[in-house]
Amino acid sequence: MVPARNHFEVFELPVRYALDRAQLEERYRERSRHWHPDRFSRAPAAERAAVLARATDLNEAYRVLRSDARRAQYLLQLHGIDVTREGPGSKLKVEPAFLMAILELREELAEARQTHDAARLASLAATVKARMGELERTLSDGFARLEGATDGPQDRERRAELLGELTQAVLAQRYYQRFCDELAEYKEAQAERAASPLL
Repeated sequence: MVPARNHFEVFELPVRYALDRAQLEERYRERSRHWHPDRFSRAPAAERAAVLARATDLNEAYRVLRSDARRAQYLLQLHGIDVTREGPGSKLKVEPAFLMAILELREELAEARQTHDAARLASLAATVKARMGELERTLSDGFARLEGATDGPQDRERRAELLGELTQAVLAQRYYQRFCDELAEYKEAQAERAASPLL
């Protein structure tokens, strides 16, 4: 059995956060054409199954690598940290100060939604967008430093610190993304309500 390749290896790209998107797109298109199941429709069943598996792996790798957030999560996963396993029994802990800030934002969001305060909703959206921008810079800088670390004893300690910081940044990003998704759903519902005729 062929050993599983990581998502970067699928595209022959270096394992790092900073990614050349144009190169990823080009390699995805090349490989998609080559491994498209229709090209192997007359091949033996075992070969067709292998090609389908390869195409599925290719699509999954592309889905993960093209998204900054998913790529960050995946890089942490390659370091043994699964940020998707939150909740009871998880060893991942979000900093209490951050959780309090999120709770305050959510309370503000609930109040603004209840009063249909468009200005306040826009202000909250801008605040969260700015914080997500800061997190993006933190992730970019942090992964660059992590990639530059060597395997010496001092670097191992620094690597552990960096992984901790990056984990907190990715967890924070997930919370902010949920907030943005909820805000977008509310705006969409409001737009639909405004567009529908009154009964």
